[in-house]
Amino acid sequence: MLYWSEILGASVYRNDKNIGNVENLMLHPEEKIIAGFLLERRNRDIRYRYFPYSQIETMKRDRIDLKGSMELKTLTKADGKQYMFCEDFLKKTIQDDKGEWIGRVADFGFDPSNGFVRDMIFSGSFVEDMWIGRKRMPVLYQVEFSREFITIDKETREEITGLNKGLRQWLK
Repeated sequence: MLYWSEILGASVYRNDKNIGNVENLMLHPEEKIIAGFLLERRNRDIRYRYFPYSQIETMKRDRIDLKGSMELKTLTKADGKQYMFCEDFLKKTIQDDKGEWIGRVADFGFDPSNGFVRDMIFSGSFVEDMWIGRKRMPVLYQVEFSREFITIDKETREEITGLNKGLRQWLK
């Protein structure tokens, strides 16, 4: 499993030639899958360049190798409306099916073989993060992504676990 915070800024190569670094990603909210990665804009670029997830040959934390014949695509306005971008996804409110606030998305993990989002790291508050640590939640089929917030059901709420990286654990 790879996390967004690990892949951000990774170098992208095609035929062993560096073509840029990952700046953002395109997430398909209904399918909970990563559709592609956006590269940083160069001085002469008006629109972002991106590549679909299906064009990845190998992916590691600091390097993504693309298939040799693959060409980069230009992000259109229609693409922008169809997908959710990571910058919009992070810090989204997570609430349960009764409307109770759970936290905000801080990071998320995905399967590098197929791009499916598998779990989310979320934050309750700064003080809670410092004392107890952040929490992890699996992304099950009952988790719903929308442009405003993320909704989970009772079963998913029961699956939330702590990462035990807060000061309380350290002081024990």
